[in-house]
Amino acid sequence: MKNKLIKERFEKAKLLFENKNFVQLEMGTSEYSNVLERIMNDLKKVKDSLRTRSREGARHRKEADRIQSAINAMKYLRNKNSRMITSSNIREDKNKNFGRDDIKNFIKTFK
Repeated sequence: MKNKLIKERFEKAKLLFENKNFVQLEMGTSEYSNVLERIMNDLKKVKDSLRTRSREGARHRKEADRIQSAINAMKYLRNKNSRMITSSNIREDKNKNFGRDDIKNFIKTFK
């Protein structure tokens, strides 16, 4: 009975990963941020369902900690992605190196 259940879950997971509509994500795109947000929200729901602050949920604290670590990793990737998007928006002219110093000089001379 248990082996049958494991096989069914494995086949379901296999179908999800073999889905032909799966799109390869690239870092530095808004779609990547959206996917990370969706994953983080799903992980938060799972973590909240453990109810680790109650007596009954106390045995799930280790799992909740690991889920929180995964959420932190997703936040790091999301922030890194947003920095990449911001820096690519600043560098419109690829021939000229346009950086932070150029922005500072512009602001100083703008007054």
